[in-house]
Order: sequence, then C-alpha cells, then structure tokens
Amino acid sequence: MRKAQATNREIGLASLLLILLALYLYINGVNSPIKSSFKEKCALPANLSCSSLILRSNGKLDFALAQNTGVLINVTSFVCTKNSDIPSFMPSLNNSVLITSGEKAYLSGGNSGNEVFCTGRNGISVPNASSGDVYDANLYLTYNLKNGEPRFAKGTILVKYS
Repeated sequence: MRKAQATNREIGLASLLLILLALYLYINGVNSPIKSSFKEKCALPANLSCSSLILRSNGKLDFALAQNTGVLINVTSFVCTKNSDIPSFMPSLNNSVLITSGEKAYLSGGNSGNEVFCTGRNGISVPNASSGDVYDANLYLTYNLKNGEPRFAKGTILVKYS
C-alpha cells in the first residue's frame, strides 16, 4: 500500500486557491462593515406623494410631488422645516407648478426653477450638516384646484443629507 503524500506542486496549487478565495471574499465585501439599513421616508396626505427626494448638505431640497386628486393642481408655496408649527407665512414659489392628476413634477430643484432650503426649528436658519446626517422635518404646501379652490397639505420627511 502506498502512503498519500502531497508534492510541493500540489501544496503550492492548494495555497494559491486559498489565497484567491480570500481575495475574492475581501473584494466582494465579506470583510466590509455592515451597511446601514436607513430608509428615506416621506408621508403626505392621501392623493399626494413624494416621487423624488434629495437633501444636499447646503440644505437645498430637490423634491418631486406626484398627485392623484383627479384634477389639475397648481402648487404655489412649499416649505421644509423642523418647526412643527404651521408657518404663519407661506412664501410663494418663484414658479408655481402645475401638476396633472396621475403625474409628477419637481416643486424644488430639478427643472422647476425653484430653490427650497430646509430650515431648523426656528424656521429660518439652515442647519449645519454633513453628508450622511439625518434630517427629520415637516413639509407644508399650498395649492389650488383647477376651479381655484385653495388647499393646504402637511407632510413629513426623514432623509439623509447627500
């Protein structure tokens, strides 16, 4: 009976395979830290929803609104703030935004021509933030229905600065 012995060549090939396996696992993230399971959240009243949400570190918000009210709406003002009180003054958007039912459009950023900055609790100053910081705030918007009837909506967002 012959004893099983590994030759230097076989040991070298086995070592090479182990090194390649370790390199593959390292590159594919097995050794990387656990990724955050943070989920952005946006809550608005029925028939209104967020379709895009990006908060830049300078406080500028890119926000697209989708609506399904059954009629054309004209959004005239939009506020993003940590202040929980309904603003006594709702500043008008530079460009009001018409949104057909079943469609979406940017209220700020994108192709809207509007810039909206998310503010702190005082409703004026923009918080100092870094990329990855979390911002939890309120959204307030006013819009008119096709017949001119004014409407007000309040929502919330939870988003990370990018």
